[in-house]
Amino acid sequence: MPPSRFIRLTEEEDARLRQIEQDPYLKPKVRLRAQVLRLSHRGSNMQAIASYTGRGPASVARDLDRWAERGMEGLADGSAPGNPPLITERMRDFMEGRLSEERTWNATQLAEVLREGFGVEVTPGRPSASTFSRWATVGNALATRRRRRRTPRKSAKPERSWRS
Repeated sequence: MPPSRFIRLTEEEDARLRQIEQDPYLKPKVRLRAQVLRLSHRGSNMQAIASYTGRGPASVARDLDRWAERGMEGLADGSAPGNPPLITERMRDFMEGRLSEERTWNATQLAEVLREGFGVEVTPGRPSASTFSRWATVGNALATRRRRRRTPRKSAKPERSWRS
């Protein structure tokens, strides 16, 4: 069992955390973190907080660490890990400008423009040809196809009921 740790809050911090905890428009994770901090301030140990909130003791410990390191900023979610986007905002703005022109673009032409303008090589696994096609049709408003809703066909044999 992890050792007990407690957070000490000022009256202003406690009041602000209470507001956050009760605000229905904030993300549930943020509200839960505020509740964890307030429970710790009241003297509940990590195991008691974990069982009350339905979280693991390690999660409670992380919340307490976030508060110790960053204060109120530690309540918010961080950015998700992962690779940076392949298409930057500058590239997207450039492509949107091209697509607003009075001409039709296909995927190959869009890939060529990206290669010439930004040195980005579009290969399978990168923004795909279908992605470029979608950008071209959405940007030029060419595709107005609607997906048809398929209705199930009636079978040739009538269904038998359990009554017959």
